[in-house]
Amino acid sequence: MNNTEIKIHYYQKSILKKLTLNPIQRFNDLLIEGLESEHMNYHLKQLIEFGLVGKDGSRYQLTDLGKDYCNLLDDNVEIVEKQPKTSIIIWGVRKNGKTGEIEHLLNKRLRQPYFGKLGRITGKVRFGETLQQAAARELFEESGLTAKSFILDKIYHKLRHREDGSYVQDVIFYIFFVADFAGNLIGKSEFQENFWMSKQELQKRMKDFDLYDDFTIDERVVPNPKPIFTETDEIAQGY
Repeated sequence: MNNTEIKIHYYQKSILKKLTLNPIQRFNDLLIEGLESEHMNYHLKQLIEFGLVGKDGSRYQLTDLGKDYCNLLDDNVEIVEKQPKTSIIIWGVRKNGKTGEIEHLLNKRLRQPYFGKLGRITGKVRFGETLQQAAARELFEESGLTAKSFILDKIYHKLRHREDGSYVQDVIFYIFFVADFAGNLIGKSEFQENFWMSKQELQKRMKDFDLYDDFTIDERVVPNPKPIFTETDEIAQGY
């Protein structure tokens, strides 16, 4: 379970906060004013079941999961702060052996959000996973392809909000340049449709596709000498 998905009582948050200030405490040290021992014991058992608190004899302390959860808590209001997501994008290119054209690995999204949008293969980075591991895993899971090298090309912070100013997307994308593919491309799955397409073909078929507002394409066959950082904050389109 993701830390941000754990829903706990405000008394339990108070207990966690005490454990952040004193790593190892006894039951009496954790008592909350006005809360009966029976109820206190219930909330501690809940925290142990959630895996946030561990008990060693008569002493309580935060588990690694508990420490990570507390790190997300706002110091003042005791709510879990929503964090930007971390994802990767595969900037995949190849040279068509017959036409000599540069082709790009693209997909059409078949699920929300951004249903029907055309872009590049993307996916979330899992907890404990390196960025390159995430790129290799997502490439294989989404397309059936593998590659020998993944070179960090760009870092892109994407912020999107509604017209009333409320944010619906906040993602830090690590874009990997990949050009040495192997395997058979999965043409279509439940969630997306994959294909190789040249810039010229895409321009001819623009009416057939609904592109992401930040979608770009060029004919580079090598990555940037150094990773480039960009950041945009715009109104959400098609989200």
